[in-house]
Amino acid sequence: MAEGRAGALEDYATVAFSMSGVKQDISLEDWKSGWASIVGGLKGKPTSQQFNMVTYILSALLNQAISDLSTVKGTANSALPKSDFTAKQIVALLAAYGLMEGCDADTIDGKHANAFAPSTHEHSASQITSGNLPIERGGTGSGTAADACKNLGAMRNAGGTFTGTVYFANGTAHYIASTGDAHVRSLGVTEDVTARRVYDAVYNDYAEFMPRGENTEPGDIIALDTSSQTERYIKATNLSNRIAGVHTDEYAMLIGGNKVEEGQDFLARNLPLFIPVSLAGRVHAKVVGPVHTGDYIVLSSTPGVGRAVGSCEAYPANKIVGYACEGDDRTDMRLIKVRVGGV
Repeated sequence: MAEGRAGALEDYATVAFSMSGVKQDISLEDWKSGWASIVGGLKGKPTSQQFNMVTYILSALLNQAISDLSTVKGTANSALPKSDFTAKQIVALLAAYGLMEGCDADTIDGKHANAFAPSTHEHSASQITSGNLPIERGGTGSGTAADACKNLGAMRNAGGTFTGTVYFANGTAHYIASTGDAHVRSLGVTEDVTARRVYDAVYNDYAEFMPRGENTEPGDIIALDTSSQTERYIKATNLSNRIAGVHTDEYAMLIGGNKVEEGQDFLARNLPLFIPVSLAGRVHAKVVGPVHTGDYIVLSSTPGVGRAVGSCEAYPANKIVGYACEGDDRTDMRLIKVRVGGV
């Protein structure tokens, strides 16, 4: 194309300017040197023929240039159809010829590369100032504490109202209902307990921890050891003068003992030091010999074991453990339910 254009220019340059109808050849160098070297004219001024020829030459050169540009455009469009002329296609073609090396955001849209986030990056929690992270991404899925607790299935730690039953452990046996009713296996309270009524205890007696003087077991009748100058309690015999009650493990309420640290088992810490002694109510006590319902139970010669008072016997109140709530004709040692203090 360049050779064709040069040849055409050479042809135009050698076109003769007319002087009285006679054409004269003009070299390309003369043509480039201006009017002074190529125009004879009349007194240095071009004739109309000469002017027309110059205009013709310029018009021809311009038309040739336009034609060349159209040819280039057609060739480019044929190589890459307009429908495929996308940024992705451009980058791919440039990359194929190694022309994308060293390119970054600065050469694409005028912005510095650090104005764009890298393909992989991380943020610290302090940089997240808006929006809610879903639970699966470590968030709560909510912008409020109440909704976060709801989404997570958690309890609020300050204020709020439960509108349904709150269950404890793995099941439905232990819960606090929205009505205020609480159903739990056991309850530990570090301060006072106030209630209008207390009921539904399946155990029968009221007991107190008393200082242990020896090893005893449930059913043993217990007395104060009057031979000791310190308070201690032992198994009672017919020689005992101060009956305390019966060693019990059936108490509905137990008082006394030592305080324990948070998390320690109250009974495990106190039983080695104290005997739970029934003071009132019904409790199983050790007896020997026949017993009839209603018989007073007094002390026998066997430590910790009682017997029924005979029909002709009289005993002072301080020697009576209580009365039998049931009876049988057995003579061996066994447990009989006794109403403690029922004199």
